[in-house]
Amino acid sequence: MGETDEADALDRQDIARVLAGDSRAFSPLVERHGGAIAKQMRHYSDDPLVIDELTSDVFVEAYLGLAGFKGVSPFRHWLARIASRTGYKYWKRRDRQKRHVPLTALDGQGTVPAGDRPDPEAVTALVYDLLAELPDEDRLVLTLMFLEGCSHREIAARMGWSAAIVAMRVHRAKRKLRKIGGQDTWKERLSWIPS
Repeated sequence: MGETDEADALDRQDIARVLAGDSRAFSPLVERHGGAIAKQMRHYSDDPLVIDELTSDVFVEAYLGLAGFKGVSPFRHWLARIASRTGYKYWKRRDRQKRHVPLTALDGQGTVPAGDRPDPEAVTALVYDLLAELPDEDRLVLTLMFLEGCSHREIAARMGWSAAIVAMRVHRAKRKLRKIGGQDTWKERLSWIPS
């Protein structure tokens, strides 16, 4: 039995115990999957407190909805779907409260000197800043595709959309991202990228 099969078997045993009334059996599930879910939630915020809160929200939702877990796919996949929805809800809630992520300055003035190679953290910040300029649904589909490595089919399964809708949203989101990147305010920040 492979490592993934063993983890899946342990997950199913713990889930059965929780559903039978042993709420303490949920703790091993959190221990096994907490790191992966926290890593996924970093795609929705770079604030460690928000990441912790979102990770907790995922596991609360999973615990409350555990009876709905059908066991068709591994528990980790089910958690990933919950995490995607939780991150998306966080963006929607944040936008309703009119608290937008500010653009971070890479050199104190928001630009990278031409010819300088930025450090990976600066590139990461730039990617998140660019994505933050998009509407939430566009940001979500690009986050799932490029940061989480999901295929169109996986995105459709996680979000309950059809593959055609996913393809359309990816296409539109990429077009919007190119348009944002072409604005004068972004051209300087992206000048280090070779044409």
